[in-house]
Amino acid sequence: MKTSNFYLVAALLLLTATCTLLGKPRVFIFTDINIDSGDPDDRQSLIHLLWYADELQIEGIVPERWNADGYEACNLAIDAYAEDYKTYCFEKHGYPEPSTLKNYIATNLDHATKLFNEAASSSKDPLWVLVWGNMQNVSDMLSKDPELSDKIRLITIGTHLMLEENRKFIPEGWGKTERACEQPNWNGSGRNSVFEDERFNDLWWLEINWTYEGMFTGEEPSLIFEKLLPFGALGAHMEEVVKNQKWARYFRVGDTPSVLYLIDPNHDLNNPNQISWAGQFTQPFPNDRPHYFADDAGSVTWDYHDPCKTWQNHPLVRANAKRTLESKRPKMYEALLKKLSQIYHSN
Repeated sequence: MKTSNFYLVAALLLLTATCTLLGKPRVFIFTDINIDSGDPDDRQSLIHLLWYADELQIEGIVPERWNADGYEACNLAIDAYAEDYKTYCFEKHGYPEPSTLKNYIATNLDHATKLFNEAASSSKDPLWVLVWGNMQNVSDMLSKDPELSDKIRLITIGTHLMLEENRKFIPEGWGKTERACEQPNWNGSGRNSVFEDERFNDLWWLEINWTYEGMFTGEEPSLIFEKLLPFGALGAHMEEVVKNQKWARYFRVGDTPSVLYLIDPNHDLNNPNQISWAGQFTQPFPNDRPHYFADDAGSVTWDYHDPCKTWQNHPLVRANAKRTLESKRPKMYEALLKKLSQIYHSN
């Protein structure tokens, strides 16, 4: 090869690597992760997130339940990651150092606010804010600095707390509305504080309420769970986090669709209307809220302005939303297993 061609190829390779790095979605997570005092799905979702830490640029993890060992739960996952990082040479696959990730775990609310403000204002690229629990801290942070809303893209997992059969799980102190269709979901009152604040009408927001349930259905989540366990310390940790909750011994990663939206290689991040690993969504208020997206009701009649008016149809809306994720789930599972096989069996 001629010297000039050699340098040209080298420059192109360097440019490609740089663009790839710059193209990683920047993510910031708020999670109600805890140890043995609630649903273990956040712990499983964190493990899944770490398996994709080479494709994402993690800039903050806020374990909001510091009083329930949320911070400790995050560190246990990072410790497992650190073991695999060393044993399986994660560095050569483009994974960040464990110490870097640990520095991004918020130790308290003040630290969380500092990390969030820095991440949201530090780049021209949008910060993808993934909410895996209560939205109160997100609401408070945006209220204090509304301009940050222009720099973030919000993906929230709302869950089906409002359904009649789940009203018994409403946390103490939240209060119950007279009608289930008016009940705040797991994102709590913080969700409504943001939604009802006109300053955030232009906020880019993907609200996943029922679609995520497609992660739970059928026997496939149990089968994939068993296949994931042999993959290093993180696989072993996947089993560890459900040891006291045998009912959750399946790939119960209810918050993971927020990540799936970002990592589907065939998905345009700017187009939630396009079906992806996370499911399919619609733009219910194109004029008033041009960047707000929610579960796609399909052909079912559904009043997004006032769900109570069409509440009798909510089982059909819920079923349709779940199916949009279920249809993509086999490909997502296949890609995950292929990725882990390459990482853990490449030495």
